[in-house]
Amino acid sequence: MSDLEREATPSGKRFQRPTLRELELHGAKLGLPEREAQKFYCYYESKGWMVGRSPMKNWRIAMSGWKLRWEESRAHSLANPLKPSAMEMFVRSQELERIRSRMKAIRDSYSEHQSWTPEDLQKFRQLKARKDELLKLLDLTL
Repeated sequence: MSDLEREATPSGKRFQRPTLRELELHGAKLGLPEREAQKFYCYYESKGWMVGRSPMKNWRIAMSGWKLRWEESRAHSLANPLKPSAMEMFVRSQELERIRSRMKAIRDSYSEHQSWTPEDLQKFRQLKARKDELLKLLDLTL
């Protein structure tokens, strides 16, 4: 029996399913949020405490691996904040084109020396604000 196998089953005891409380306490000791300990419990409880086709030998080691994967996914999500999908980008770019067209129509409806109506001026300002917002969302600010 290897050293790792001896550690996996302390003092030769058979595997005993941990309680949720045991997992929460051990998770806290590892620095794992309580929510992740609960997810760990639900996941392995639903699998009958099996790892693939083999019965789990040491839940403490399994939880350490769970924590490492959680830290990796957390680091990845912090490094790559949610980016809009291609569909969201397409919809935003289509909206941007409609706004530009409406702004041009308002502008073109007035001659150089003609003053704008308050309604058109307000609508133009609203369109410009939304246009600036979309440019920012599309990362097209100049």
